[in-house]
Amino acid sequence: MNNPDARYEVLEGKLYVNGEGVPLRKGIVYAALARAGWNGHEGPLPLKLVADMLRLDRRVSLMALARETQSVA
Repeated sequence: MNNPDARYEVLEGKLYVNGEGVPLRKGIVYAALARAGWNGHEGPLPLKLVADMLRLDRRVSLMALARETQSVA
């Protein structure tokens, strides 16, 4: 994860980085979160969980990290 200050959250099956939606289908987001050990509760995500999710699922990491860098710029 490049930016530890980025905010990650899940709302209605959509992954948000710094308040902006990541264009991934709900199934991809849920599968990546499940692999990382997500407890199933929507809302803000702990940084450890995000780091694990990004490490384990390349589809999510490419989109989320792109969104993270766009939000910072």
